Amino acid sequence: MRKPSTEDDSPAKRKLNITKLSLISGAIWMVLGALIIHFGQERTLLEAFTDGVPVWFQLATGTGFGILFGVMGVQLMKDPTLKEALSEYEIIKTLNELKLGRGQQISVSAVAGITEEFLFRAAIQPVIGIWLTSLIFVGVHGYIKITSVPKFLFTLFTFLLSMMLGYLYMSFGLYSAIMAHFIYDAIVLWKHTEEAKKETMETN
Repeated sequence: MRKPSTEDDSPAKRKLNITKLSLISGAIWMVLGALIIHFGQERTLLEAFTDGVPVWFQLATGTGFGILFGVMGVQLMKDPTLKEALSEYEIIKTLNELKLGRGQQISVSAVAGITEEFLFRAAIQPVIGIWLTSLIFVGVHGYIKITSVPKFLFTLFTFLLSMMLGYLYMSFGLYSAIMAHFIYDAIVLWKHTEEAKKETMETN
């Protein structure tokens, strides 16, 4: 006998849980980043945020590169073979089911951009280098899959994306990497959600 659906199973409840999970994981990333900087680097926590070129220039470069890679990500999503391969990733499955609202898309993108760049770029990268940091970054997101050509290409793309974020951090500062990450996530998440909604309407 099929179990009756409950409030906990509702899309609205699951969307709220995703938002909470984003905030909780973001807080963990911030704490880890602060600990790594405190014990593993010869600079203060404040310097991690103040190093680099003027903030306005960091935000401008981050916006430009975020849009560039966001458009590239959207173009990749249009390829039928790659789109089918991406549907096997757990994070993609979750996004397909939830179809987050615009406000939630921005919230999740902002939290990821701020907290992940602080951890990976400001804390980890100065300790172990850009290449290994990017490999860990892609691995943590579950994007390292080389069982097919489309999955390998997506793995390569996300690795290059992480490298770009690393070079933005080294060349301009933390805010540049944060802005690029936020813009990229916001663009790709919005486009992916719109496509998922469109496919749902076509099948109904």
